[in-house]
Amino acid sequence: MPLKRGLERVSCDFCHRRKIKCDRLLRARQGIAACSQCTLRDIQCHVDDSDDIRIRRRRQTTARGGILEVGTGDLQPALSQPSPGVGGDSASRVTSESHILYPSPGNDNAALPNISFDMFADSPFALSFDNMLFLDQIFMGNCGPAEDHNERSRDSQNPTSTSEMAQTDSQEQDGKDLVLSSEEPSTYSWMGVSVDSAFCTAALRSYFDYAALCLPILLADAFWEDYHANRCSELLLLAVACRGMPFIEAPDKWNLQQLLAAAFRERYLSARSNTCDNETIRLDDLEALALMIDFEYDDSRSPPLLSNLGRLFLTHDSLVLMTMNYRILDHASANSTIPTKLARASERRVLLYWHMYGLDAFHCLDKKQMSRIPDNDVGSSENISLHESKDYFDAFLALAVIARQLTQTLCSPFSKREGVVFNDIHNLYEQLDYWRDSCCPRHLRRYTDSTGRPNPIEIREPNSSRTGKYTHLYRGVLWALELHCRLMIEDCVSEFGIQDKTSLEAEVLTRRVEYESLRALNEMVNICQWMKQHETHHEDPERHSLIDLAPNILRNICAGMCYWSCQRGIDLCDSGPPRLLQCRHANDREEILKRKVRNYVEIAQLLRDAAATATSHRDTAHVLERIDKQRELLDSRLNLL
Repeated sequence: MPLKRGLERVSCDFCHRRKIKCDRLLRARQGIAACSQCTLRDIQCHVDDSDDIRIRRRRQTTARGGILEVGTGDLQPALSQPSPGVGGDSASRVTSESHILYPSPGNDNAALPNISFDMFADSPFALSFDNMLFLDQIFMGNCGPAEDHNERSRDSQNPTSTSEMAQTDSQEQDGKDLVLSSEEPSTYSWMGVSVDSAFCTAALRSYFDYAALCLPILLADAFWEDYHANRCSELLLLAVACRGMPFIEAPDKWNLQQLLAAAFRERYLSARSNTCDNETIRLDDLEALALMIDFEYDDSRSPPLLSNLGRLFLTHDSLVLMTMNYRILDHASANSTIPTKLARASERRVLLYWHMYGLDAFHCLDKKQMSRIPDNDVGSSENISLHESKDYFDAFLALAVIARQLTQTLCSPFSKREGVVFNDIHNLYEQLDYWRDSCCPRHLRRYTDSTGRPNPIEIREPNSSRTGKYTHLYRGVLWALELHCRLMIEDCVSEFGIQDKTSLEAEVLTRRVEYESLRALNEMVNICQWMKQHETHHEDPERHSLIDLAPNILRNICAGMCYWSCQRGIDLCDSGPPRLLQCRHANDREEILKRKVRNYVEIAQLLRDAAATATSHRDTAHVLERIDKQRELLDSRLNLL
């Protein structure tokens, strides 16, 4: 925020970066160390004025005179003590990144107690501090100070130690070994569900080993800690076991999955209808709801009332509204006098917010509808996709921001009524190009050869560590989502049209949209061929295709592009090839047209076979059934030529 000439900044770094009013000076005069915004989030409130040339000159002048003067004047005595909630242990956990982002000569050991810079250390994912602040402003910008203060006062009664907040990879593995070696906690006994507890325990492990790799919702070590301490919500246990069930070896695992899903739906709806406070929800219950979104229930086994209520309350919109409007409890019991805090609750909130924002961005893009998550006042949203990301988390979030802008631009009421503006389409393509070439991390970028195929020389093999084991999966997910965005631009333009259709610029833009769509289809074919060469396995010898580990992304995108390829071939049968590809001799035109249509048939078959590799999931059969109908229609049109 620009300052008036001659004035020194007195707002703290947090408020200054977010361009919000800071009451630090007023509270300092009252003897309070931190501003209200920093107190609300339990973060340290400090000012880094090292880049202020006026203060720097004054310090140089006073230093020559033998007097050391602090630039913040009368604020310094009030800020000499750390803010409440910042202890010595948490201060020692600051990584080098914090000094790069906020250099503070006067307080080198300052750190955020609840959202630490190394919260995803030893994890295959990493989220930058700027992106954490971005998600915090999105989901907590309208949080009431009074209600949040009450929740944090309960947190102080049972604080979580720093060692619990900084679990390492070896500790996570120890948690898994504990599941293998110990008996089932007696508190759960799988809650009356007619499923063998051994299958359920195996499903819990399989979820974190396979199902949670591409879009994690909760931290594995935190889950196991709560699990063995009998703090886990039964809804979360049912949801995790349900999502992990497809990856276990069981004779009737899909029916077992439906039993767990039906139990989750019944108990979730019963819990929400019987709750005394409709304004709060447990964090692990919200994680369970996020896990079960878009699950296909077998309604033939359930009463119609439960099915109808599930279609009403177990939806994406319901999840978004509850996250935005409800107060999320970090405790295992809301009614207890001294409730037990869930393990790593602050980090789990950030992870849930990341998952929610990305899921919502692409969900709204597919539905061509405006999001219920407001971000009109977030100034940093435009800059997230403009710098190189550190790892998978940052890259996914940056691409989600672009997808969100795509929806807001191309699917707005004005665009639906008047058509899409020329410059908007060009700007969106430029953002996608910049994300692909500069923003995406170097080890996750798509390097291609002259034919457009992924270049094996540039795309290095990942290392054998836990961080690099699933690099190919992250590459495939990011590449497919970027190409999906390009194809969605074509879908929106073809549905809503463009302004001034009679101009030459409109024709040029139409050709570019067509070119970008065909290039995306060609690159997706090459990516599918590349993914066939890579499979992922965990400690066991069983191997899974990359598409099997990310069905809602890779499988569905392959199926969507298969459908688009079939439609492209059908349109080619009706209109013929472009003029530049037409044969000079009339006798050869029919044969050339048949070859081109057969090419689209082959592309559709390749994409269909790629989607079919998601063999662990029962709904894959329904996905293949839908695209097979379109392929049959293309074959029938080809036979008429």
